Amino acid sequence: MNLNVSHRLLPRLKFQIKGLSWLTLSMGRSETATSRTSSAANDAKGSVEQCKTSLLSVIESQIIPRLLDAHQSPDTALWETLPVAQEVLATEQDMLDFAQACLHTDAQAVFANLDDLRAKGLTQQTIFLDIITPAARHLGDLWHQDKLDFTWVAQGLLRMHHAMRHLGYENQGGPQVAGDARRIMLASAPGSQHILGLAMVSEFFRAEGWQVVVEISTTEKALLHAVSHEWFDVVGLSIGLVEQLPHIPALIASLKQASRNPNTRVILGGPALLDADNHAKVGQADGISVSALEAVKLAGDLLKNR
Repeated sequence: MNLNVSHRLLPRLKFQIKGLSWLTLSMGRSETATSRTSSAANDAKGSVEQCKTSLLSVIESQIIPRLLDAHQSPDTALWETLPVAQEVLATEQDMLDFAQACLHTDAQAVFANLDDLRAKGLTQQTIFLDIITPAARHLGDLWHQDKLDFTWVAQGLLRMHHAMRHLGYENQGGPQVAGDARRIMLASAPGSQHILGLAMVSEFFRAEGWQVVVEISTTEKALLHAVSHEWFDVVGLSIGLVEQLPHIPALIASLKQASRNPNTRVILGGPALLDADNHAKVGQADGISVSALEAVKLAGDLLKNR
């Protein structure tokens, strides 16, 4: 697969953002007559640039540091004991090949690539630090250069997350008890993946002093693992499809039961909740908001009496 993926989605990105998360294009601001007369092309360009900045910010300030802070878990990869030649250093081409494997249509390509790297003599630690970590930054750079659209970046980051788990690494360094900082985990509900929208929403929370973790993996198992291993004051879930709504109350109950914080609050947003008639279907939630600014206020209000 050529990394110079078609960016046919970019001209329509302004309109697609509405379907990604709480975020609406107005971001809670009222539109003036002057702004309505602005060039549509300039508006779209500004939206794209904002998306790029938000995603790069999440990669640089959250995903990369969490990769570097990860530790090897007791459950190591099954192929760890495979015989290998004397350890060799990772090359830039090794990293690029791994990044390309993460973009392959076949989900197993990334694991085949890991096996090839291991067979060449690269240790798990070398693969983790010198292949996976810089590959995440590489995908962000491709996005910033308009060489990769966000759907491929999202897929690539998710595959890297799976590769990290395959190697036996996970983040275990997060807070275990409450602290002065307010912490929120943002994630997509199982069945959809809205990393770009979550990245943009995270910027609003960070601007208000929150510590934000954007959980890349969207399986229920991964979400439960995350809340059980780190302290979060709030969990924010984006629901992309109406068909997901019947499963949300049970998911919320499971998150609260598994959470290290016995008083974790769960707030919801996303396109499936743009219709207020659907709010009653997720009655277990502590709050619902379809605006990024309102979501920040809602989360803060829920913690005022903590």
